[in-house]
Amino acid sequence: MGGLVVAVLAVAAAVHDPTSDAAWVAIPLGVLLVVWGVAFARMSAAETEDDGQTDNEAPSRGPLTRLSEAIALLGVYVVMRMLHRPLDSALVGVGGVLALRLVQLGIGRLVRRREQRDGEPEPLTD
Repeated sequence: MGGLVVAVLAVAAAVHDPTSDAAWVAIPLGVLLVVWGVAFARMSAAETEDDGQTDNEAPSRGPLTRLSEAIALLGVYVVMRMLHRPLDSALVGVGGVLALRLVQLGIGRLVRRREQRDGEPEPLTD
């Protein structure tokens, strides 16, 4: 429902001010939010309980993950531009989201390699 609201408000803003890049980027953001909601609703309970992965396998990059990343990137851009930040600041914000995602993937890969090399990880103790 939120995606529909975002899309309708974005279309209204784009009609009001056709030069607003934030309004034009918010339209696909609203559509992606709707698609994400539909994909999430269609996900069965069996897929969430057991997806066939072992502990040492990389997490799957399913459609929800890809949609979430796209929503985060578009959302950062739209919010930065709606706050009247210049275009370069908005692109730096998008780059920051991408950089954090790459760091997360790299750390996850490093942890999996160490677990495979050393066996099962030791439980953390205080």
